[in-house]
Amino acid sequence: MIGSDGRLVQTAVIGGPDSGRAIILPTDADELTRWRRRHPAYTYWCGTQLGGCGNELSDRLYRDKVCHFAHRPHTSCHRTATGAASADHLFIKDDLAAWAGRNKLKARTTSRDLGTGPADAVDFRVGAARQHVRFQFSRLAHTEWEQARQRLSSESATLDWVFGPGTAQPETMEELYDEYGYLLRFRFETHGAVRRIRLRAEDPRRSTDWVPLDACAMTPEGLRVPGAQTRRRPGPRPAADAGTGRAETPGRRSREEQVLALKEALVSAARFRTRPTWEALSRTAGSDLLGLSVPDRIGLLVAVERAAGGEGSPLLSSLIRAEENDPAPYVRDVVAAVGCGVPATAAVLKRWCQREADRAFAVYGGPSRTPPPRLPLTPDGRLAAQQSAEPAERHTIVHVKGGKVQKSAARPKPAHLAGVPLLRDTEIRHALRNARQTSGPRTRYATALMARAEEALTRLPEPQYSELVAEMVTTRRWLDSRPDTPEGKPRKSRRAAKAAQAQKTAAAKQSARANKTQQGKKTQQGKKGKNPLQGARPLPGGDPRRAKRPR
Repeated sequence: MIGSDGRLVQTAVIGGPDSGRAIILPTDADELTRWRRRHPAYTYWCGTQLGGCGNELSDRLYRDKVCHFAHRPHTSCHRTATGAASADHLFIKDDLAAWAGRNKLKARTTSRDLGTGPADAVDFRVGAARQHVRFQFSRLAHTEWEQARQRLSSESATLDWVFGPGTAQPETMEELYDEYGYLLRFRFETHGAVRRIRLRAEDPRRSTDWVPLDACAMTPEGLRVPGAQTRRRPGPRPAADAGTGRAETPGRRSREEQVLALKEALVSAARFRTRPTWEALSRTAGSDLLGLSVPDRIGLLVAVERAAGGEGSPLLSSLIRAEENDPAPYVRDVVAAVGCGVPATAAVLKRWCQREADRAFAVYGGPSRTPPPRLPLTPDGRLAAQQSAEPAERHTIVHVKGGKVQKSAARPKPAHLAGVPLLRDTEIRHALRNARQTSGPRTRYATALMARAEEALTRLPEPQYSELVAEMVTTRRWLDSRPDTPEGKPRKSRRAAKAAQAQKTAAAKQSARANKTQQGKKTQQGKKGKNPLQGARPLPGGDPRRAKRPR
């Protein structure tokens, strides 16, 4: 029987249509024969917990193809998931029940239908401690995940979210990295007729090993995986305290404590190369920051910048973003308060904060690297023209006795770069973008910038190299579509240029060999034949100088 999605039915439940005991049918004929002998009384059903029709199935044994389950004749079923992974939510419930029994936990497991089927999520709850672990099987939008997390957090003392393959949105991952320092993952491995769960913790730089459920532990802080080091800050738990009648209002921290906590949260975000929202920072640095007004946030951030380092240190406030990855509007006031200038527009603020975020990633990330320079702002709030990042030309000083030292002449600017200011390699990408958006004679300037970009590609590391290549492709298409683009020689790729140079060299060598061969032939033809009698003694009575004249 082929499922409605065109795949073989490989999973079923044993005993009845509402059973939760799942099985993967052996696909080999000999294995299925042995399975039948061991379990002659088993009956198989297209279970409702699998999203099936609830009708009975038969196991089909084949020698020439894969064995599978089949519905009885004239049965209608609209089940969509029929592969080996379609019963993973039932296998995990069995694993969790056995694990809870071995650890003497009074817990229950429940499957959740979040809109796509009964296998969307599985909840594991420890009743006495009000602890909750959700295993996410289907992909969930970030906003839906936030709403569900807020609702579940209000009902539980601890909440852990474990994601299956491809089920976590990038925004969700970023938020969990900011708060916990890692993300919990799970996968399954097939063992005979069942599948077993494996878990690990991962962060942007490394991951722990995949371990079975027995290697994990349920602690008062939640689910723990070996090798994972949490950064979660313990906070007030009103849901847990309400049940015991000992609810307490946490005292407000001092300003110095808030500054220190916010600084640590921002440095940690830079270490993981993330840009958190203020809400995410509040979950990491303390919930008392969430209700601060905008002026209070600005004052707190200014204090953080003054405590973060001396002049020239990256502005940590530039990491704070709004919903659309733009910097928070009040960051402009922080930039002005610390003496870096006043960005005139939102676009200038975004570009300036992007550079400061790169500087923070370079300083606090692992391994650290030399940060790029800060973007200077003009008095009117615009980005100032950048100087060239190319190293100055080296001069060798030679002391000559009795002679006058001549100064090196300035290196002339190539003709194809005329009109292009000396930009830093990392600024060429933005110059190309501005050239397409600025009014006036843009095509000639953009063409010259493309030549500058070709030179910069040899010096840029990743990811700046890929970003510049993408911008060059866009600019090239824009230039090709413009009628005022100056005509020039067709641009060759590096591979084509190398091939042309190799062909030219081979042709030159072949021509040289031909010329050498031709010259050798001419030399042989120009030589006189050697007289074999030259130097021989004359015969007796004969004088070669006296030749007889004919009479």
